[in-house]
Amino acid sequence: MSAQRTLGEFVTDEKIVEWLAAQIADNHRDATHGATAVAKRHHLPMVCSTCTATKACCSSYVLVRLYEGLVIAAELVRSGRDTPALREMLRARAELMESTPVADWFTPCLFLDEAERCTVYAVRPTTCAQLFVYTPPDLCNARSNEIKSYTPREEVAAANALEEAFRERLSLRKKVGRRYFGILPRMVLVSLEAWDLTDFRDYLRQLPWRTDEEWAAAVAARA
Repeated sequence: MSAQRTLGEFVTDEKIVEWLAAQIADNHRDATHGATAVAKRHHLPMVCSTCTATKACCSSYVLVRLYEGLVIAAELVRSGRDTPALREMLRARAELMESTPVADWFTPCLFLDEAERCTVYAVRPTTCAQLFVYTPPDLCNARSNEIKSYTPREEVAAANALEEAFRERLSLRKKVGRRYFGILPRMVLVSLEAWDLTDFRDYLRQLPWRTDEEWAAAVAARA
């Protein structure tokens, strides 16, 4: 009988992270092309590429899929950034986000550096990579309802389909009606905590994953 592999060993041996990163990068490029096409069609300025304002977009309440957290976790492990201190920061941020109304959350992402540069940019989540606005940056910081943004419907569908494929490759069946989905710091933390476990599937399955309806209700209640 072959030895059981940890999550880290499994995704390394099976090249899961490389596969995910390539799929995510393709989806990000599709979003960029789609947003650009909308801008040209409707004669809208693409202001994100020239924005010099405080990064309001990096202070949002970000929900991601588990595989997105796993890719970030793999980068943190690879670059030696997975430390007890970082895990405590992730845990504290996750608990704070989970107890804060969505409308009240406006806090810089913990993956920003002092110069407001994303330190996980190459493996950033879909939510971050597919956010493009066509209105002035000051509206973002004011959280104005006048913001005009790109709606990445096809790209979101592709990201959800990738989640299905990811679970198949990990033999990680979802609970009925539930997806492996949550806030960014929690998904990264969960991935790091599972990284060295040989029973990572059991660990992941037993977590209190919400249904889409429960997430919608929770977001609405905190709005």
